[in-house]
Amino acid sequence: MTYLAVENQEKCPRCGMERLRAWRELTEEEREVVRRLPASASYSLEERTARHRWCKRCWYEEKIGASHNA
Repeated sequence: MTYLAVENQEKCPRCGMERLRAWRELTEEEREVVRRLPASASYSLEERTARHRWCKRCWYEEKIGASHNA
């Protein structure tokens, strides 16, 4: 895998501008925004802080390791 391919995997799939950030990488103000995103209705804060990442530009939320069983 080339460096460019790895770099593109880190970019937000929605806006393509920012890399996705883990909870520990967010400021307190950004964490407050995350607490108010729509996914807060479906997932506990504990699960989101452990298994989700966010784009600080468009607030896309990615679930890490989510299983997609049909």
